[in-house]
Amino acid sequence: MRRNIFSTVSILLLMITFLMFGYDPTKWYGGFFNFLYDISIFTPLILGGLGIISASFGIKGDIRMVLIVLHAFSSCLFLGAYVNSVS
Repeated sequence: MRRNIFSTVSILLLMITFLMFGYDPTKWYGGFFNFLYDISIFTPLILGGLGIISASFGIKGDIRMVLIVLHAFSSCLFLGAYVNSVS
């Protein structure tokens, strides 16, 4: 049962992270993502790290591997966007 909870948390964090990458601040959900970005510019990376940790405790097998790879991919996207915006 706990493995299902960890996998669900990882999926939710993945959805939030992907939505943070392409959100529109003028839409109804823009306030929530503005709040997350106001906390820190590194919030998506932190959510990705928490998602990887949660996925590692989740359901074993292909689901775990896919979640870890997708979290790593989203973290790389944000890291690349951050590096391009700084330089």
